[in-house]
Amino acid sequence: MNIIAHGLWGAALAPKNTRNQKWFNQSIIFSVAPDFIWLIFLIPYLIITKNQIPTGWSDAPKWFFELYGLTHSIIIWLAVFIGSSFIFKKLQWPELFWLFHILLDIPGHTHFTTPFLFPISDFRYKGLFSWESPLLLLLSFLIPIVVLLLKYRVKLREKIKVL
Repeated sequence: MNIIAHGLWGAALAPKNTRNQKWFNQSIIFSVAPDFIWLIFLIPYLIITKNQIPTGWSDAPKWFFELYGLTHSIIIWLAVFIGSSFIFKKLQWPELFWLFHILLDIPGHTHFTTPFLFPISDFRYKGLFSWESPLLLLLSFLIPIVVLLLKYRVKLREKIKVL
């Protein structure tokens, strides 16, 4: 799934309560963070080296694997979730969207598999389907957009009733 679709899913599944805009924003940020973090390093690398986007682990530089593994690891996510909850003395619920991102990527990556147990294991599950499939790509955008439109429609009705 691409970074924009992950962001749409984060927005669609974030709490409906508009009084907590920070929670909503953080949900979107954590939805895209696993891809955004490695992309901000990959893009300058590709420009400087004039290489193409890696299509498999053998094509990727070692640092890319390490960074992608860190951001797409359930083990790392769990450590951050527990650590930040301990530091802030409450559960950091928007971080669940980071986990949701990983869980969406595991079955949907067939050729660029997700090392979700990194750094403990190099095990990767070859996905059941590919988010690059035209139908799934369409659905990965369409479903969260429909959910967002339904949320907006309900909010609009609530505002009209107040008037």
